Amino acid sequence: MKYFFASVLFSISLFTTQKILAWGGRGHDTICQSAVFLVKDKTLKDFLRNKTNMLGHLCNIPDTYWRSLTPEQNKEGAPTHFVESDVLGIPLKNLPLDMKALIEKYQGSESQYQKGLKIISLPHEMGSNWWRANQLFEMSIADGKKLKDLTAPANSKQEQDSELPYNKHLYSMLTNMGLMGHFVGDNGQPLHTNADYDGYDFGHGGIHAYYEDLSVSFFEEDLSSKIVAKAKKIDSTKKLNQFMREKSVLEKMRALAVISNNEVKEIFKLDPVITKSILREEKGMKIKTAAIRKPPVEGKKVFENLIVTEMARSALLLAKLWDDIYVEIGEPDLKAYKSYRYPHTPDFVMPDYYEIKKEK
Repeated sequence: MKYFFASVLFSISLFTTQKILAWGGRGHDTICQSAVFLVKDKTLKDFLRNKTNMLGHLCNIPDTYWRSLTPEQNKEGAPTHFVESDVLGIPLKNLPLDMKALIEKYQGSESQYQKGLKIISLPHEMGSNWWRANQLFEMSIADGKKLKDLTAPANSKQEQDSELPYNKHLYSMLTNMGLMGHFVGDNGQPLHTNADYDGYDFGHGGIHAYYEDLSVSFFEEDLSSKIVAKAKKIDSTKKLNQFMREKSVLEKMRALAVISNNEVKEIFKLDPVITKSILREEKGMKIKTAAIRKPPVEGKKVFENLIVTEMARSALLLAKLWDDIYVEIGEPDLKAYKSYRYPHTPDFVMPDYYEIKKEK
């Protein structure tokens, strides 16, 4: 039998920004394309049907194009992919949603995950995934609300005019809706809600990429169908869809994170480890030797139900947020928008929910 080996990793024992990509390219793309078929409003759903490829592309941008940008943008962007409340010693379900108040109370205090170290920047060390999704939600609404005062394109020339205000704002709204999908997807991946995000504390080192990317690659072509079917079942079951019924975006994201985090132990239990990982410290450096486990095709078999369920929750919540945006902007008729403009490289969006200090 062939085994799956990972290389030895070295890292400084001080705070290290999480750089693992949740769900990988296929996972994020599939979640966001699946969400289109879970949208409730018929007008919005019909509008998004021929934009599934665009939305799937946008849902990967934070892990692809944005990662190639400046060090400052990467510094501010990387922590938006996770929330690790164990840094504060607070259960996710009890984590307050006022970022400013969290910073004032906990910044400068001792980390409850890395004892002896102070929290230098709370948004960077705890992460800010929920607030990032909320930011893009609000940006989508802001652009969408402007449509009611703008004239829709009246002919083929205007339809392809990217500077026409109507086209410009609707394009921006769509772009932000797609980008938001990435962070909703991140929140459904349990290891993005856990400070031990790569499993080294319990001998499961290297689990992150193995679980969310390598194992996902062995799903067949019907992955989206499975996600949509599972999402509809969750949506119709009161016991399972409580996270959908929370009031605000932040409350919905927190409720989803709690569910996701509860499945971390199940991931570790199912992990087909042959030889446990090793974590040791030498001269201030943490030396990590990843676990040896069965090939990812075996991982897919044991993780399949968990992965489909977690992706389904994210797709379902994303569709709900898209529906909410559409209601907030007044449910306009979108048929006039026929632009071919495609967001290959959308501008990076700086977080706006905490102060970003310029470094000299």
